[in-house]
Amino acid sequence: MRKSYVNRLFAALLLICLLLPFTGALAANCILVVSVPATTPDDAKIWITGNHDLLGNWNGKGAQLKEIGPNLFEFAADLPAGSEIEYKFTRGSFATVEKTAQGHEKINRKLRISGSANHYERITVEAWADQTVATPAAPQINGWYSLLRSVKSENLEPARDVIVWLPPSYPRNRTLRYPVIYMHDGQNLFDANTAFGGNEWGVDEVMLDYIAGAHCGQLNEAIVVGVYNTSERMSEYTPFPDPKHSGGNGDNYVRFIVDELKPMIDEQFRTRPDRQNTFIGGSSLGGLISLYAGIAHPQTFGGIIAMSPSIWWANGAIVDWLLEHDIAGYQGKIWVDMGTREGEEAIEFTRKLAGDIGKNAPAFKGLRYREFSGATHSEKSWRLRLHLPLRFLLGPAGRP
Repeated sequence: MRKSYVNRLFAALLLICLLLPFTGALAANCILVVSVPATTPDDAKIWITGNHDLLGNWNGKGAQLKEIGPNLFEFAADLPAGSEIEYKFTRGSFATVEKTAQGHEKINRKLRISGSANHYERITVEAWADQTVATPAAPQINGWYSLLRSVKSENLEPARDVIVWLPPSYPRNRTLRYPVIYMHDGQNLFDANTAFGGNEWGVDEVMLDYIAGAHCGQLNEAIVVGVYNTSERMSEYTPFPDPKHSGGNGDNYVRFIVDELKPMIDEQFRTRPDRQNTFIGGSSLGGLISLYAGIAHPQTFGGIIAMSPSIWWANGAIVDWLLEHDIAGYQGKIWVDMGTREGEEAIEFTRKLAGDIGKNAPAFKGLRYREFSGATHSEKSWRLRLHLPLRFLLGPAGRP
């Protein structure tokens, strides 16, 4: 008996020894040495932010770099093998994010961790957003549009740009009126020159394709109003404060859209101003604030798009809030989706949203929830499936 026990113990120890080398292969040491502009303030703290938990999931202040010399900083971390990292450097927020030397949007930096091989890279930050004035680039937008500069608000500061994309028949037929969809992060919707990371949603291309292009007739014509975000994005796109991230000025942002921007758009453009023809949508925090806006103002919005919504914000407070504010009685449609590569927390909270609405508001039949295999939390992924929620709200048969 004792010999048998010793043999089993030896076999177990041998197995552990054999497995130990492979556990180390699950991560690779990554070192980034970062040179920053000479104009960087002496007391500045440099941060890396990106699409990974270690990098803060694009919160603007993911991991702080270590100062190793004059205008020289270092980031060092063990990153999981197989990771596909996208990232930028900031001085603590997107108001001070890195830019190109010309002041334009810096395309997301990319890093792929393959195997256990260590990664070392020297990087130069060309400029900071708060220290540059961008050289205007020619807009790359398909179709007719109007850009409203520095729209002011009694509810919010600072002023912001608003872009209004017009459907193909708008300039030809002066009698037709159109539905309107209000979308957040306006600078990301149409033009790579202004989009985050240089990756736009392609709203103009999708609309034209499904109105009059290869997928002609699958979308009704509509006006798209893109509301640019500002340095106050996190606060404005969140209806409740979060213990870790603060925020919570979303109600004032929604009041700006409902009480100030919408009347302006209805006055200046040929819209159908009724709730059945007015929609609101966005992604990430923009998806969160869209859910809040639609249910807080059901008399204004007849449909909601929430792509990859940040339901996790404030520990999922939006879920109970929606149920408490009679989502069961909402006379409209709600599209909610999530990619399978957006992190366990994001997926779990979004599934909870869909599940709790189904359980506690069974009378509401307007929710469409979908998950997309392999999709990430990025403009590229949202662009690939944007036609589905648009067809859900604007399609002739109202289906994706």
